[in-house]
Formats: sequence, structure tokens, C-alpha cells
Amino acid sequence: MFNPPDNSSLIAAARTALAGGKARARLFEHDGRRYVVKRLAEQPRSWLQIVFMRWLVRRVTGQALPLRTLALSEAAGSMGYEAGRLKRLAAAGVRVPPVVAEADDFFVLDYCGTVAASLLEKWTPAEWRAELPRLARELGEFHAAGHWHGGAQIKNITLQAGQSWRIDFEENFGEFLPLAAAQTTDLLLFLNSISLAGPIDEPEARQLLPQLLAAYFQAHPEPEIRRIIARAHPLLRRLASLARPFRRWSKKGIRRVEILVDLLARV
Repeated sequence: MFNPPDNSSLIAAARTALAGGKARARLFEHDGRRYVVKRLAEQPRSWLQIVFMRWLVRRVTGQALPLRTLALSEAAGSMGYEAGRLKRLAAAGVRVPPVVAEADDFFVLDYCGTVAASLLEKWTPAEWRAELPRLARELGEFHAAGHWHGGAQIKNITLQAGQSWRIDFEENFGEFLPLAAAQTTDLLLFLNSISLAGPIDEPEARQLLPQLLAAYFQAHPEPEIRRIIARAHPLLRRLASLARPFRRWSKKGIRRVEILVDLLARV
């Protein structure tokens, strides 16, 4: 990894790549190297989402989040927030893509491989049964070092040369939550993103997810995360019960919730 000698030409190449469509992130080549350019995207949540999330966080953790934070007024409105988090995590030794150039409305990262969610589509059962527990353990190690992600789904993990890299640090709610609450959110997002993903059907998910949970807790045996899950489980179970009559109209979402609720009953 290195800082390109001609930053202005790299920024120009990144701007050209973005001009090719509306995608928020684009892969491009410049001077024989691959980069990813990511642009600013407004992501305001609806007031219904904001109020519900605030109520849920308070119910589970006993701490209220500022409404401004839940609305993503800072995270979605500033490229500097995500670029700053990437730089701080890199300085702490976390594998994240280096920020190699910044503009007012986008920044450029070194390319660090293919996202795990895409690789899962091609993996054999033997491969995903080896790789996914490793990613669960690495999430636990990341948390044990005192960090939180905010978007720990496998679509935000890339793999290259046998190593994983974390991407997408737009969310800022973890700045205002107790660390264990932010880490619990990471864990649930990670598990839910694997359930019924690609070739993983329901029987496989119900067999695999407990192994992932065990791998995570082996790396990060934090009692407070277990306590938060225990407080949240009755609420999640009731929500799953209310949603069950609509299961036939839901592609995967309700089934994923049911699988997750059954899994968390073991914690």
C-alpha cells in the first residue's frame, strides 16, 4: 500500500469513474493499480424509523440516542466522518482500505479484494464452513480490541490474498452507545447477513449460525453482550410472532428473524 505520487491525476481518474453512472462506489484503475472511489450519499432515515430505533435502543440498553444521530445527520452528510474513521482504525492496526485521496464529495481507497457476500455465492459448503467461522472469530477479535464497526454484514468485508478487510464506516451511532451495545449490533448484523444468504438454506443456517456465535464468543467472551441479548430476546421473539402471519409475502426477512430469535435463545 502506498500514497500515489500524483494525487491530482488520481482524483481526476476517480471523478471520471463516478461519472459513468449513479453507483456510490466504483472500482477503477489508474497507473496500473486498482482503486475504489466512494461518493457521498444522503441517507436520511424516516421519522418512523428514527422513533422506533430510539425506543428500541432505550428499551434494550437503558440509554437514549440523540435523534440527530439516528437521523444520520453527521455520518451521511460528511465524507470526512467515514474517511476519519478509516484513518483512525488503520492507525490502530485494523485492516481497512487505506484512504489515498480525498475530495469534497468523494474519497479514494486502495482496492482490497472482493466482498465476502459475493464470494459466498461461489464457495463450496466446505469453503463457507471454514471461512465464515474465521470471519466470526475475527469480528470477536476486532471487538476485543475495543472497536465497533456499525455495518458488520458480510457485504462490508472484503477478502484478498487470504486476509479480510473491513469497509463501509458511515454509521456513527456507536459513538453515542455503550461499547457493548454497539458491538452487539455488529454481531447481530453479521449473523443475520449470513442466514439464508446465497446457497445457505434454512437447515444449513440453523446448523451454521451456532458455530459462528461460538467462534465469536471464544474470541470475545464479553458478559455484557450476553446480557444485552438476553434483554432483547423477549422483544425480538414477540416481533417475530407478530410478523409470522406475513411470512408467505416476505422473501427472506421474516424467516431470518425467526432463525435469529431461535439462535439467541441459546445465549
